[in-house]
Amino acid sequence: MSVTLQTRPGRLDFFVRGEQFATYRYDEAGAPGFSALLAAGGRAITPPEEETDGPALCLAHGSVNGVAFPAAPVSTEAAQNVPTGRIVTTEMVARRGAYSVGFRQTCAWIGPEGMPMLTDVRTARIAPGPGDGRILDLALQLRAPEDRPVTLGRTETALLLLRLATPLCPSGGGQLRNSVGDYGPAQMHGRSAAWCAGVGVVRGETIGFALLDHPDNPWHPSPWLVLENGTLSPSPFAWRTQELPPGGALSLRYRLHVYSGYVEAGWADARLAEFTHARHA
Repeated sequence: MSVTLQTRPGRLDFFVRGEQFATYRYDEAGAPGFSALLAAGGRAITPPEEETDGPALCLAHGSVNGVAFPAAPVSTEAAQNVPTGRIVTTEMVARRGAYSVGFRQTCAWIGPEGMPMLTDVRTARIAPGPGDGRILDLALQLRAPEDRPVTLGRTETALLLLRLATPLCPSGGGQLRNSVGDYGPAQMHGRSAAWCAGVGVVRGETIGFALLDHPDNPWHPSPWLVLENGTLSPSPFAWRTQELPPGGALSLRYRLHVYSGYVEAGWADARLAEFTHARHA
């Protein structure tokens, strides 16, 4: 098989064409998420696990009715300044197929008083990409409790957060760009774009990625959070809030392409066109 899945307590490991592509951890003190994403040859798109204090790709939000749900555990002092909750797994089902593997996970966002403030269902699909590339599809649904509304407030800690390895950042010799022709964090931050992409050299080989915002998403093309430290997010929450009525839901879809070597002009736009017409995960 070109894709395989291995399960261990609290984690899932995904392999494409016999090489590891991703590790997903769901039994951690911080938010559940992908702790590693790799191009062919084991070349990392995201920072090494030992160099981070949280997942490399995850859901988080700095203000859910005023409560922060960070990607990593916070200090006692920080928790005293801002009410802090935690995201916990309530159900995890791994999926194996002939052409893709993945999982369906349900999480509860538990507030500081122990009550669920939000739930999310996340569906992941991993498949081979063009050439020796890899594809990660994410379908996300956040839902408010049936008896009360939820305000997703303004914050830079939202919503789908990707942390890039240093070689893909301009500070490490990499290059970042978006669908409207902007380059680098200073130009890309806050700009609306259908996708953002990056390329860099890791252990002597060129690797890259493109993170695609599905056209059916409510803010498409979303304004992006693009920071100098390598944090990337297709999220409008640094500039706006979102109200969910009691029982109301917010559904989002994203696709991450990881590749090796160089790609031609128009490659990311072609991948977005494929994603637009792809069957829902």
